[in-house]
Amino acid sequence: MCVCPSTQKGIFPAQHCQVVAGQETANNPRGFALVLVRFKRVFLIASVITLSCGAAVLVNTPASSGATTMPSATTLASQSASTGPQCTFNGKSLPLLTGVSAGSKIAVSCKGLQPLHPYMLVGTSLVLAIDPAAAPLLSGHLTSLSGLMALLTALKEIDLPSATTPISDLSGNLSVNWMVPKFQPLDPNASCPPTQQEFNSGLLGCALAMIDLTSFKPVGAGSALFEFAGFPLLPPKPTLALSASKADPNQTVSVSDASGATTYWWLSTLSTLESALGTGAGLPPTVTVTLVDKGKSVPAPSNAHVAPATYNGGVFTSPVLSGGFTVPTTVTGPVTVDVHLTAPLDGISLANTASAPLLVNK
Repeated sequence: MCVCPSTQKGIFPAQHCQVVAGQETANNPRGFALVLVRFKRVFLIASVITLSCGAAVLVNTPASSGATTMPSATTLASQSASTGPQCTFNGKSLPLLTGVSAGSKIAVSCKGLQPLHPYMLVGTSLVLAIDPAAAPLLSGHLTSLSGLMALLTALKEIDLPSATTPISDLSGNLSVNWMVPKFQPLDPNASCPPTQQEFNSGLLGCALAMIDLTSFKPVGAGSALFEFAGFPLLPPKPTLALSASKADPNQTVSVSDASGATTYWWLSTLSTLESALGTGAGLPPTVTVTLVDKGKSVPAPSNAHVAPATYNGGVFTSPVLSGGFTVPTTVTGPVTVDVHLTAPLDGISLANTASAPLLVNK
């Protein structure tokens, strides 16, 4: 059963959440958004680490007689490093922007950066995360500039024309307006906004990523996830189909997505992104099956599992539910079969759930 006592109408319908005992779930919109964006941000900035351009800009300002002495770049860098960078997006610290469209401006304002330092802001599609061609990039196995450039040329999910290269001031502050592009990549599967199929599969939007152009390392505080107008914050719930409408105790029943389904087990894709980047608890998602008989949930032995979204050879495949369960001997008559996909995101347990009716013979 889905219980969302604090659901915000129009944003988190009850169908989107599942209460997991003792855990926080999507019934807290802001809390869930923070969790979601936190690990997403790590992926998004890592996905563009190959962007290798620019050089360090070091300016020494000598003090003239009688003038106020400016702090050195080394001193400013030390001060910045002690506090860490902090950025806002359109005046808000939450790195999640909704309702954007091509031509929208995102005002990025940061402090605590390295002084007089070049950075890059660039847009990217989330398809990059599940593209096997990006594996060397995401795993950190690139060791040369030639390797970086070769991979950058091969990857078509990054929107290089959207890039801008601002420089922080003497105090480590940076302010820039980045325009959301109309992303038309060489790979049509990597468009921004994502296709409806991609969104429903767990690729929830696109990214604005910040990169240090001297170290080629990501700047987490300066990166954000943006979702486009017309899309809800989260995808709709998945579907469930059973191989039989009637079954005997101890009989095996197969589970799958409903025929012609256009909504999917999107949590599996989010879990894969987090796990691949090592930003979560490292625990794989789990699928459990329960039969609700006269209000009582009875666990069923099951080998059901969900394969996350994949992208191979230019073909995008949505998450797929498969496997089955064994009907417990303790239930009879009409029951409801509930399939739960549970995954920890940033240490918080979340779940997708779908149900279907089953008649258990006496």
